[in-house]
Amino acid sequence: MAVTPPAPGTIDPGEGSGDVSSRIKRTINYGLLAVVIVGLLYYVFVPAGPDMIQYTMIGRNDSQTPSTLYLSHKAAFTIGKNADISVPLQGSTALVAATISRTGYQNGVAIWSFKSNEPSTTVMVNGAPAVDGPLPDGAVLGIDGVQMTYNTGRTGFTGFLDRLESDDTAHLFISPAVISGAFPIVAAGFPVSVAFGVLGFVFAIPLGLALSFMKMAKTRWFRWPATLYVDVVRGTPMFLQILIVVFAIPLLPAYKDLLTAYPWLNNAGPLGVSYTYWMRGLVVLSFNSAAYMAEIFRAGIQSINKGQSEAARSLGMTGVQSMAFVILPQTVRRILPTMMSEFILLFKDTAMLSAVGVAEMVQRAREVAASTFNSSSYLVAAVFYLLLTIPLGRFVQSLENRLAVSEGAGGAAAEDVVPVALDVLNPGTVVPHGAALPGAQKGPETIPTRNGR
Repeated sequence: MAVTPPAPGTIDPGEGSGDVSSRIKRTINYGLLAVVIVGLLYYVFVPAGPDMIQYTMIGRNDSQTPSTLYLSHKAAFTIGKNADISVPLQGSTALVAATISRTGYQNGVAIWSFKSNEPSTTVMVNGAPAVDGPLPDGAVLGIDGVQMTYNTGRTGFTGFLDRLESDDTAHLFISPAVISGAFPIVAAGFPVSVAFGVLGFVFAIPLGLALSFMKMAKTRWFRWPATLYVDVVRGTPMFLQILIVVFAIPLLPAYKDLLTAYPWLNNAGPLGVSYTYWMRGLVVLSFNSAAYMAEIFRAGIQSINKGQSEAARSLGMTGVQSMAFVILPQTVRRILPTMMSEFILLFKDTAMLSAVGVAEMVQRAREVAASTFNSSSYLVAAVFYLLLTIPLGRFVQSLENRLAVSEGAGGAAAEDVVPVALDVLNPGTVVPHGAALPGAQKGPETIPTRNGR
C-alpha cells in the first residue's frame, strides 16, 4: 500500500522525537555524574579524620619508629609495656600504666581524658599533672619520661588519608603511609620490567618470523618441528617454562662450563640484575612470545591475497624479493595492532620472573609487603603497570580503527583498478614500497589473538 507523504507545511509528529529523547538521556546522565562527583568530593574533603596519638615506638636493638594510634575504634586505649600504645616505661612495672578514655561528645567532637591506672605512675599534660577534663588539641602527654602528642582529627584531604589509615580493611590494602614508602622501592623495579618486556619482544620478532616460514614450508622437515615447538610452548604455562629455564638449565654441564669460562656472568649487570638472570629471563620470554608471534606472522602473510605475489612476479621479482618488498610490508601493517597486544601481554608476564628472584616491580612489592605486613605495595605495582598498558591499549585501539578504515578503502580502490590490471606490465609503472599491487585485492583479515596465558 502506498504511503501518502505529509502535506507541505505540516509537521510530522515523530520528527525530532529521537533527538529530544537523546538530549533528555544525556541530561540525566550528566546530572547523575555531577551528583556522584559532588558526593565523592564531600566524602574526601568535608568529614574530619579521627583523633590521634603520635609517639615513638621502641623496637628491637633500641630502634625508634614514629608511630600513630588513631582513636577511632574503641572508647578507651591503654598505655604501657603490654598495651595499645606499647612504650618502655622507666618507673612503672605495670603492664598497663595509664588510659586514654572517651568521656563524651561536644558538638559532634569526641572528648578524651588522660588518667593513671596506678598511684605510682604520674601522668602529665603539657608539663603539669593531669586533671579531670578534656585534652586540648596538641597536648603533650607524659608518663614516666615518655612523651606523646594528642591531636584532634584533621580535615580536608589529610583527614581523608587519616580515615584510610584508621580503617582496618583500608589500611591493609590502600595505606597512604605504606604506599608513600613503597613508591620509590617499586619504581626502581619499573625499568627492569620494561627492559625485560622490550628486549624479550625484540628477540621474539625474528624468531617468530622464522617459525612462521617454517610452518608454511612445503617440506615436512621444517614444518613438523616448528609445529611441535609452537604447540608445546603455547600448551604449557609460562610459569612452568620459567622454572625449567631458570632452575634446570644451570644443571647442564655446558652451562657450568660457560660460567667457569666467564665467571663475570654471575656479577650484577644492568639495573642491578645479574647477567645470568638477564640471559635466562630473556630466553624464556623471547622463546615463549616467539610461538605466539609465529602464528600472528603466519596468519598475516596468508591473509594477503595470492594475487599480490603473482603481480610481483609479473614485475620480475623473485620469490624472496616479493616476500620482502611486497608481502611482508603489507603483513606488518596489518598485524601491527596484534603485535602491540602481544607486547602488552608479554610486559605483564614479566611479573612471573618475581618467582625466581628477579628484582622487578612485583618482587620489590613483595619485599615491602613482607616487611610491613601490608598489601598496599601491590597497589603501587599495579599503578606502574597501568601507566604503560592503558596508553598502549588505547594506541592499539586507534591502530585497529585506522586499519579498518584503510582496509575498507583499499578494497574499494582495488575493485576500481581491476579492469586495468595489465598496466603493471608497463615499464613506467611505479609501485610504492609496501603498497598493494594493482589488480590484486587484499584478503580478509584473519589475524589470531589470545586472551592470556
